[in-house]
Amino acid sequence: MGTYAVQLPKRVVFGDGVEEKIGAEAKGLGAKKALIVTDATIEKAGLLEKVEKTLKEAVEVNVFDIVESEPTLAAAETVAGAARAAKYDLIVGVGGGSVMDMAKVASAAASNPGQGVSEFMGANKIANPSVPKILVPTTAGTGAEATPFTLIIVEGKKKAIASPYNLADVVLISPSFTATMPAKVTASTGMDALSHAIEAFLSTGSNPLTDSFALEAIRKIADNLEVAFSHGDNLDARLKMSLAAMLGGMAFGNAGVIVGHAAAHTFGAKYKIPHGVAAALALPYIMEYNAPVARDKLVKVAREMGEDVSKLTEEEAASRAVARVRGLLEKLELPTRLADLDVPEEDLQELAEAMSKEKGYLARNPRKIEHEDAVKIFERLWSGE
Repeated sequence: MGTYAVQLPKRVVFGDGVEEKIGAEAKGLGAKKALIVTDATIEKAGLLEKVEKTLKEAVEVNVFDIVESEPTLAAAETVAGAARAAKYDLIVGVGGGSVMDMAKVASAAASNPGQGVSEFMGANKIANPSVPKILVPTTAGTGAEATPFTLIIVEGKKKAIASPYNLADVVLISPSFTATMPAKVTASTGMDALSHAIEAFLSTGSNPLTDSFALEAIRKIADNLEVAFSHGDNLDARLKMSLAAMLGGMAFGNAGVIVGHAAAHTFGAKYKIPHGVAAALALPYIMEYNAPVARDKLVKVAREMGEDVSKLTEEEAASRAVARVRGLLEKLELPTRLADLDVPEEDLQELAEAMSKEKGYLARNPRKIEHEDAVKIFERLWSGE
């Protein structure tokens, strides 16, 4: 059986109107002064006001609202400076994955004034425990509210800060907070969550606990993503997608993701393709690549996605899982090949070489990947075959 360990947020509170409980949660953490980390989009949608109003009844509140999408190291240092500008004892992140990541940076910076953000990079480099943080996701995709990771763009590449100090003290999930997402964002973030769950399930770092999180996330996404995409005001579908994203985060936060994310980070960063779109595009291709060594797991993925595989061979059932994911991309009107994103065919060799350097992701991939395999993967990604 082996011995396994997982790292998870300390507390999760979910349900419609849960933002009204944020003041009580702040008091429960003994907070006196909070910094809300968010972005302009969240403020325009009226979500910041909902959190700020309730939080101000419990603690003193300041707001940092200039988080950028796919934040760079320089942007992270700006957030860190804001967190160190006053004696904050609580950080509240309200937004998507980039906001969650910058809230983690802020909480680490507040308790580690002697370290620059660049010194946090890598595994377990944050010296002192971060100040408490409450994370309120407004998208259902990244799962960042449930992971010990922070991702930052450094010299055009995504680099991670991995530390148990990045885990949230409280996660608040309200379906109404994700209802403001446009259909296009609902699609890409939902597929991002699916990529996390499936890649974590296929990862060599998986274990019985992470498999449970991943399979439940896959089932919830298969049952609810198309509804959330077509009927954004369906709060039941929104809540289930939010829970699926969190479960996916719990899965990959412990098992890790694999070659799909190595590929997505490579071409996403170079061509400024939103991460959810990039991860979604790569997913069916890397499932197909890994099928020869992971058919048993792909059969389970097919079942969780509602496919009747009872009369199919293992190979046929695994192929059904790949086809189901590819079909979902098409129904959600997401790109299915790099050529559709104007990625030049002559760049494929360079992309394959860059992906081959993503050793951490590739080490967890169930099927070994040599350089020539990386080239073939990118050729298929480009052509759509």
